[in-house]
Amino acid sequence: MTGEERHWQDDDLLRKLYGLEPERAVSGEHLAVCPECSGRWEKLQLARAKSLSEAGTGVVPDERLLAQRKAVWARIDHPRRFWMSKWAPAAATSLMLAAGVLLLHPQRPLPAPAQPASRTAQVSAKAAAAAQISDAELFSDLSAMASPAAPKAVEPIRGLFESSGTDEEGSY
Repeated sequence: MTGEERHWQDDDLLRKLYGLEPERAVSGEHLAVCPECSGRWEKLQLARAKSLSEAGTGVVPDERLLAQRKAVWARIDHPRRFWMSKWAPAAATSLMLAAGVLLLHPQRPLPAPAQPASRTAQVSAKAAAAAQISDAELFSDLSAMASPAAPKAVEPIRGLFESSGTDEEGSY
């Protein structure tokens, strides 16, 4: 064997078994001459014959298998694109933008129909009465509501320290 001849790899033997050309540059003479490669080739052929005999009469013709392999490789080499695949991201993006706009700017309710003059006069009278409150009264009411003297949670604790009418030392 010369230094340029290479041993057959398992992939090369399998390709030969199925009637395909080996991927690497290996010679057919090497397979016949090399005891290691020819032994592996014979074992592979025996294993195939054994599995075919166990398979029974449902053996598929080699031509059909070869045609299927060629069809599979053709589909892998030239895949068909689904026509929606290029439009799906754009459609999803536009739907998300539309949903965002609708959620950020909800539609305002329509104004109520015009009321009769007597009803509007009553409403304007109530508004005028509410406007009669002075600013000082308004601010005092707001401050009384907003900031009580003590938080409500402190009231039960304060009751513990209040005296019950007798003068005790250290009572508050």
